[in-house]
Amino acid sequence: MLSHSAIDKLKSICGEKDVITSKIGMYAYGYDGTMLWGVPEGIVMPESTQEVVDVVNLCREQGITIVPRGAGTNESGGSVPVDGCIIMNFSRMKKILEVDIENYVAIVEPGVVNWDIQEMLAKYGYYYPPDPASWKASTMGGNLGECSGGPKCFKYGVTRDFIYGLEVVLPSGKVIWVGGKDFSSEPMYDMTRIFVGSEGTLGFITKIAIRIQPVPAAKKTMLAIYNTPEDGSQSVADIVAAGIIPTTLEMMDNLIINTTEDFVHAGNPRDAGALLILEVDGHPGDMDEQVKTIGEIVKKANAREFKVATSADEVDKIWLARRVAFGSVARVRPNYGVNDITVPRSKFPQAIAGIEKVKKEFGVTIGTVAHAGDGNLHPLILFDQRDKEEVETVHAAEKELCKMAIALEGTVSGEHGIGLLKKPLMIQEYGPATMDVFKKIKRAFDPQSQFNPGKLLDL
Repeated sequence: MLSHSAIDKLKSICGEKDVITSKIGMYAYGYDGTMLWGVPEGIVMPESTQEVVDVVNLCREQGITIVPRGAGTNESGGSVPVDGCIIMNFSRMKKILEVDIENYVAIVEPGVVNWDIQEMLAKYGYYYPPDPASWKASTMGGNLGECSGGPKCFKYGVTRDFIYGLEVVLPSGKVIWVGGKDFSSEPMYDMTRIFVGSEGTLGFITKIAIRIQPVPAAKKTMLAIYNTPEDGSQSVADIVAAGIIPTTLEMMDNLIINTTEDFVHAGNPRDAGALLILEVDGHPGDMDEQVKTIGEIVKKANAREFKVATSADEVDKIWLARRVAFGSVARVRPNYGVNDITVPRSKFPQAIAGIEKVKKEFGVTIGTVAHAGDGNLHPLILFDQRDKEEVETVHAAEKELCKMAIALEGTVSGEHGIGLLKKPLMIQEYGPATMDVFKKIKRAFDPQSQFNPGKLLDL
């Protein structure tokens, strides 16, 4: 339990209303997007870097661990409380501090919602490419902690590819700046990339310098419909092999097509085995040739239908099903487990076949959504958490999916992070020597394991 004196000191730092210790108040901070659960000792909501420093120093002196949290959309347990911790919620640190169009950079605080920075940049004709499906809720700090991707990751990359520099509060209470403001190189160790994807285990991010860019002059959106997911996955491999780099290349299988139709009536055929949403962007003069080539490739791979959107309304209709895909599966079962295995793009067809094999072997229901161009698959295993036996089967199936990804020279997590959920699989992916290096990095930054303890790895 937090002592009364510790609570009083936290309130003196952050303010009376921004420290929560009531049982009801803390309930909302006990979970994330997984079934994992924890009970914190309290919640603090700092509004400035100095308040973060003061809370960190107080907690270090009193032996209190801290778990960082943004919007709580995490899918791997990274923001779930651990015993004896307090939650540091960064939602009040939501300022867009600077938009420097001339140098293609913006400075934001970690609590800024991805959607909000996109809305701000749109006024200037600019945007920030990493846009995970949770972008209307997830924060920039959370995106950075997990190194999130999104539909545009095939062409533009993931969060790490758009971070120039960071202001970081270390477990010692010291504040450092790593990287730069308007350039992507730094003359010393690449500290920026060490923090990106570290899930708050090494330091707490308080300012982020992001790379922004002009909205492309032209864009074309396409939809390809297939009888089987195998044909759809073959199109992905063929498009990559042809040297075409679409902005987005998203895939949905039959189950997801049907749940989204039940929900939003997007007009996709219910008997289709899979669909691909494709976009290309760039110079207006390049669009028609790319669309023509893609059309030829998908038809060669047995696409039964190929559409090119001719209006903004048609673009919105094509994307509608994809944007609601995850939530729509609640119409089938009350719970789902989100996997984000990733394989080399050339092995995408084998991964699709591997998912089908797991479905049959374990007798589970799986709906698959994928950032197909990046080889990042989200097999959603549907179940009812009240059925303990079914839950165990789901866990076993999830482990098998991860083993399949590793066997295909991929990874167990492409953008959702490791947290608690994927931690047991790290030794299989990296081996003991690499894991030992990871542990040394953690100890170098956080020898007392004060920041987000127990996540990613065990010391």
